[in-house]
Amino acid sequence: MPHRRSLPLSATGMLSFTAVLLLATPASAISSPTTQKEACKKPDKKPPPPAPCNRCSDLPKLYKELAEQQFLRDKFQEFIDWRLPPIAKDPKDMKKSGGQMMRDWVTARFTEYLNSPEGGGSGFGQPEMGTDIDSCKLVSYPKDDKGKNLTDKDGNDITCPVSKDDIKSMYCPAVADMILTHEGQHQTDCKNNKKSSQPVDLADWRNYAAYDVRGYTAGIANLRKSIAALAKSKQCGWKGSTQKTKKMPMPPVGTDQRTDIDVDVIPTPQEIDTLAKTLGGKK
Repeated sequence: MPHRRSLPLSATGMLSFTAVLLLATPASAISSPTTQKEACKKPDKKPPPPAPCNRCSDLPKLYKELAEQQFLRDKFQEFIDWRLPPIAKDPKDMKKSGGQMMRDWVTARFTEYLNSPEGGGSGFGQPEMGTDIDSCKLVSYPKDDKGKNLTDKDGNDITCPVSKDDIKSMYCPAVADMILTHEGQHQTDCKNNKKSSQPVDLADWRNYAAYDVRGYTAGIANLRKSIAALAKSKQCGWKGSTQKTKKMPMPPVGTDQRTDIDVDVIPTPQEIDTLAKTLGGKK
């Protein structure tokens, strides 16, 4: 992994785009290039609390977030199953590793998806949160005033230390829990890899793909649980499904040789829309 050793949260980490309220990160007046010290300064004023996501009317937003996370998981899964990182053709890409070319490809596909009718019609993908693979600690990607990741003089994304409480203050509970579960899987895998008698190079594209799919799978399972709980609440009234859970594939790594995990069954998109429209304003 060139220049930085972080295992981001989605597609290149937890990918998000600025048009999505649920993953809107407070932007700053700082512009690139800048330094980590400047980019990681705490704001003078406490940012406003995140928009809620505990109402029936929030179900479509949560479902959209789920669809995006599933898209990213599936794209990284392709590199486990059959796809190879693209060959560098642009001179500026010649020094990039296979892992960086893979992440660039996923980011580009995610941006295309976001700008399609299915993805909502606008937006761009970029890292949001991550796990540093040296320390196994959480990091965030600070933004400029346009919502783009801040970079240093060499064009590399800047990362800042971030705590669980910071993440909980930035996102509504369902999304914060998803992020922390996704990154929690990375942190667990990172620590287990360090303790292993035969640790693998997490920056290698083959390993990166497997570990990132594991993170997405864990986060998706958590978000599905939140969606199911909200839908089944008294305020929304979903009666549930005859099948409460289903299996989702999980790539085995190291000592964790699970090949799947149980995830909650959630309402169909049509049921989501009905619940949101008929009961969306009720608490």
